[in-house]
Amino acid sequence: MSKLLDLLVPHRQWLTLLAVLIAAATIYVWWQRAEAGRLDLIARADGICEAAGTPFRTALIKGRTVTLRQKHWGVACLAEARRLNAIPDQLNAASLDAMLEDLERREGREAVDAALANRQSKRAADAVARMEAADAAVLDDKTTGAWAGAVNDAAGLRHR
Repeated sequence: MSKLLDLLVPHRQWLTLLAVLIAAATIYVWWQRAEAGRLDLIARADGICEAAGTPFRTALIKGRTVTLRQKHWGVACLAEARRLNAIPDQLNAASLDAMLEDLERREGREAVDAALANRQSKRAADAVARMEAADAAVLDDKTTGAWAGAVNDAAGLRHR
């Protein structure tokens, strides 16, 4: 080990420089990879936001100069994405409201139909009861106008 140290000590400055260069090259490579990843991410964001209908990199116009500030990138796109994301919920809510209105309308019609059917069945039962009473009042197969009226009531031809 001492022989190795004796060999390295005179070249210490060059070895230090070599270590610094290796560290700098490593940092440079990492930086380039990070920059490539950042540019790829921006390109993907541009494509996604373009599909949403707004730009990712928005421009600020002050006077005659146009500047692209990174802190404003994606703000309009995010707002548009949130708006687009809310559309299915709004459609579902509107569909549910329309379905409930239709159901209430149909139930209302069914209630009216049920009341009408109830009234008509009561009328029919009353007409049958009057017909039975008129039949019981017939003597010697001689009918009267009351019997003919009861027949018409039973047939639904006359309304009292």
